[in-house]
Amino acid sequence: MLILAAMALFRFLITFLIFFLPLSVPNLFLMGNVQNFVKKLIIKDNYKKADGTSALCIYVSIDGVKDRIPLKLSWPVTHFDKAAGKLLPRSKSDQDFTDYALMIDTEMGKVNEIFKSYRLSGKTLTMEMLKRDYNNFTSRKDFLAFWESEVKERYKRRKIEKSTRDGHIACLNKFKAFWTREVNTKTGRKKNTDEFSNTESQTPALPFNNLTPKLLENFRAYLRTAYGNAPSTVEKGMKDVRTYVKLALDDKNVFDDPFKIVKVSKPESYPNALTEDQLLRLLALFEDNKTADNWQKVLRHFLFSCFTGLRISDAKAVSHENIKDDWLIIFPIKSRRYKKVVRIPIHSAARKLVKTSLGRLFDTFSEQYTNRLLNEIGKHVGVDFKITTHTARHTFGTVFIEMGGDVITLKDYMGHSKLETTMKYVHISEKQKKEKINVFDKLFKKHDDREDDNINVA
Repeated sequence: MLILAAMALFRFLITFLIFFLPLSVPNLFLMGNVQNFVKKLIIKDNYKKADGTSALCIYVSIDGVKDRIPLKLSWPVTHFDKAAGKLLPRSKSDQDFTDYALMIDTEMGKVNEIFKSYRLSGKTLTMEMLKRDYNNFTSRKDFLAFWESEVKERYKRRKIEKSTRDGHIACLNKFKAFWTREVNTKTGRKKNTDEFSNTESQTPALPFNNLTPKLLENFRAYLRTAYGNAPSTVEKGMKDVRTYVKLALDDKNVFDDPFKIVKVSKPESYPNALTEDQLLRLLALFEDNKTADNWQKVLRHFLFSCFTGLRISDAKAVSHENIKDDWLIIFPIKSRRYKKVVRIPIHSAARKLVKTSLGRLFDTFSEQYTNRLLNEIGKHVGVDFKITTHTARHTFGTVFIEMGGDVITLKDYMGHSKLETTMKYVHISEKQKKEKINVFDKLFKKHDDREDDNINVA
């Protein structure tokens, strides 16, 4: 009986420590038997402003590690209770006292919420994590704010490249526009005149539990109708959303994963690549002395990439140190975290495009401006699709296969980790070969025209 009574008392004490102690003693929190948290409102009375006030902070201690969280609020030292950590009103009808007390309660509540979420999830909280979560508190409840914060953090820590970051932000902005429209429709608010521009203040919060399969399917349809995105672009957008949903779940945010129901497909699509004829036209334009300087500048590194398969990020960074005899040896920027070496033989046509002798091989513009010029150049020489910097890489892969190169060697030259990625250039080559049969259309058209002429004469 004594043993049972002792066990019951032990369970009661554990329940009391976990659930009731944080409520009855708001300045002290315990996470199991591991972490101790202390928080208190303090005033930095070692420095007074011209108006006689001093800055207010939240003093925090986690397992003995101490720090202060500034509140961007100040109050007279003479009207602050240091022992209790509370403001004192300056008069009977001190409206500022009431407003400040509410703001401070809100900020202290954020700290409490962070403490509680880590305690309940069983995660160890550090001071760095507390300050990070406090500064990004809104993102703990808002998927869009979480996405925005996370993409910045991933880029800062070099987990993703600039091009990936830009793509994820572009998709985020589309989702913001979509969600704003959804909220406005449901609440009857006036529609934003510029549907595709949303500042942070204009975009309503998107709670994690609102990420339902129906909402994501609506977003998929929105990409098609509002932006006219092709199926491949739509699915790329859905893939970006899935990335940050998974990251939110990994970060212990509690909600149902909508992608257990919503599936992201891979529609069959082949990137555009230049034909041999189009490539020769660009070479002729580059060698023409009448071609504008900015066009020649862009064509120099674009054509080099057509002969080497370099991405624009690598073409911007490659230098003479990367050339060893007849080989170009690089650590591709996109996959540099894997420290993978790519060796590409330098064709004589590519070597002629290099005019520098030291440092970087090419002088380049921004990628955005480069793409604008490439589009102008493509129209000038009669290319029937929009040329971008990545067209050069696709052209290298396609021409290599068309000229009899094998897909295994191409995989190594392009630095692909999977053979299926390289296989798309085999498909592009086959597609272009099939299209070449259309040259017979011209022959039969001439034959049909001749027969029509004979009928008319008769």
